[in-house]
Order: sequence, then structure tokens, then C-alpha cells
Amino acid sequence: MRFTKLIYIRYIPLTAKIFNDFYMDEVAKIGVEVEYWDISSLFFKNNFNQEDSSALVNTRKFQSYNDLKGALSAESDLADTLFISLMTFEGRIGKLYRMLSKFNCKLAVFAKDTLPLPPPNADSMTKRIGRVNLAKLKSFFETKIVKWQKRIGKIKQYDILFMGGNTGWHAVGNIDYSEVAQAEIVKVNSSDYDRFLLARDAEPLLTGDYILFLDEYLPLHPDASLFGIDNITAEEYYPELCNYFKRVELQFGMPVVIAAHPKALQYKEEDFFDGRKIYFGKSAELSKYASFVLAHDSTSISYPIAFGKRLHFITSKNIEKGINSVHRCVVYFASFLGCNCQWFDRDEPIELVKEVPEEDYKTYKYDFQTWVETENKLSSEIFVNFFKDR
Repeated sequence: MRFTKLIYIRYIPLTAKIFNDFYMDEVAKIGVEVEYWDISSLFFKNNFNQEDSSALVNTRKFQSYNDLKGALSAESDLADTLFISLMTFEGRIGKLYRMLSKFNCKLAVFAKDTLPLPPPNADSMTKRIGRVNLAKLKSFFETKIVKWQKRIGKIKQYDILFMGGNTGWHAVGNIDYSEVAQAEIVKVNSSDYDRFLLARDAEPLLTGDYILFLDEYLPLHPDASLFGIDNITAEEYYPELCNYFKRVELQFGMPVVIAAHPKALQYKEEDFFDGRKIYFGKSAELSKYASFVLAHDSTSISYPIAFGKRLHFITSKNIEKGINSVHRCVVYFASFLGCNCQWFDRDEPIELVKEVPEEDYKTYKYDFQTWVETENKLSSEIFVNFFKDR
């Protein structure tokens, strides 16, 4: 066995999605000791009612860096332990990485689940200065410091990258390609591409034709509060969206079905979509049989792309004003994939692309989803074999 112990480390509580996405059960079944180190208390005072599925695997929750240092000191054989960071490399994790580097921990990261990103905002200098605040300035200088500490060797580079697609390394955060070239690369797929592979033989979940909406829980997503991200209100968003759905349903004569974001826990308590059917954890299966798919900038666009479905991107004035980064991604996704984009707060008919833009989809596939070598293999199998091989 290449490593006898695997420790995942992240600043949010363990969720079922994290447990499944990173193959914890599969690795444990071959005899690797698996732990999840939840360091969320070191970064956040509130978890904003996020799911906590820590019972799924041996989970350790740390309240201070001293506790973390003690745990590292107590590890019997760090040479046989692999630490996998499930966090973006940026300023706030500098202290953590200095500690891991001091103990010379073997470090790995999943470099996958990226998306095509628009070019930097071309707003005027005045507008850009207007968006600066103390939190952003603090993050900027912290990131500068950790990048400098990496250059002088105080923070070590990643030893191993589990990389999905040609551009997967962008998901790591603030690293240069030279660091990628020095690391061991293990080719895997994006999480959504693996779900596509598993859903290829899935049976329909409902009868009749339908239009699928890939929900992002935009106004209520807990990450907005955790990371200080701009957002819009539920009162602005959902009524406009539901009115749009009514127009789409009338135009095409079929219902809109909602593929709920996995963190959309409030959907289980309150009706935000005027009685429309809502499904959790079924985005891939729903994409397979959808007539076409509506989306903002969700990573789950990978499903309709993999299944060869037409995509139609939607935004609004409230999104453009309140979360401009999402708006710009929506517009860019549509352009990148050869699809159309529409303002859903305008009373206009939907104009779908007539055919699936196959070449654009193919580019997306190998840049962001998979490799020629892995497109018919599950990442879980590749990951397990990595541990078995010496």
C-alpha cells in the first residue's frame, strides 16, 4: 500500500457530498485508515446551519491551532500518511500550510471541477476601487504573503495533484503551472463527469417531456455568508424566476422541473417554486431525459453537456447588479459553449440554439471534465488503484 492513512482537511463540516465526491468509503474498504479533519472553527464563528455528516467517517474537529499541532505531533508515521486539502490555496490558510510544511506532511490536492471563467472585469478604476473593502484587502495581502513564503520554501508545494481535465489545475488556487509540472499528476475526472458515467444507464424519474432547471440556491447559499460574497435577496429572485418559468412552460407546453442544489435545505421547508417538482441529488439523471436545460453558472452544466443536451443560460438585472461575478460567468458560459443567453426578467420568448454545439462541447469535455485516458473510467477506481500501487 502506497499510504496506509489518508487525512482530508477542510474548513467546513463533512457533508454526504464531500464523502462521496472524494471516495472516502472506497479507500477505507481497501484497508486505508481514513479521517476527516474539520477545522471550520479555526476560520468561522458560525457554520450557518450547514449539513454535518461527520458520522460517515472518523471525523476530528479542531478548536485551535494548538490542538492541530498536537494531532500532527501524535501521528505515528507521517511518511505513510497522505494529507489531502479540500480548500482553495489562498491567504487565509497560510498558517495551516506553514504548520503542515513544518511537519513535512505529504500534501495532495484535487485539481478538478473547474469552469470556463470570463476575462477580468473591464470596469473602470473607480468602480473597482468602490468594490474594495477591508476584508478583500486583508485577503489580498495574506495571499501575497503565502505565495512569497512558498517561493522561499517556508510553505511546501503540493506533492500530488489529482487532476481532472487540462485546466483542472486552476481549481487549486494561487499556484503557477511550474508547480504543477513539478508535482506527480494523477489523471482523474471531474466529480460531475463521474456522476454522468454512473447515470448513463439510469431510468427516467418521471414520465413525459420536461425542461430542467439547474438550481444554484443563489439567494440563500451558505457560502455567501461564510465567505462574504455579494448576493441578492430571495424576494427579488424567486418571484421573477417563477414568472419566467410560467412563460417557458406556456411556450413549450411542458413543465419546468427543478434539480435542487445539494445545500438548498430550505426547499424542504418552504415552497420557493410555486409547486414545481424538486429533486435532490438527481441532476445527472434528470439531465439525461430533459428536453433542454436552463442554467446560470452551475458546475452541473457538465451533465447536459455530457449527455448532449441543449443548454440555455439565464440572468437578470438583479443578478447583474447584486452578484455581478455570476452574471459575467453566465454570459461567458453561453458564449464559450455556443449557446444562447437570456434576461429572465424580461417578457421575451426563449430562443434556443437549434442544434447542440458539438465542437464547443468537446472542447469543454477535455478541458474541464475528463481525459482521453480516463473518459470511460471512474475516478474512484483510479484513486483506489493509486493507493494500491507502490
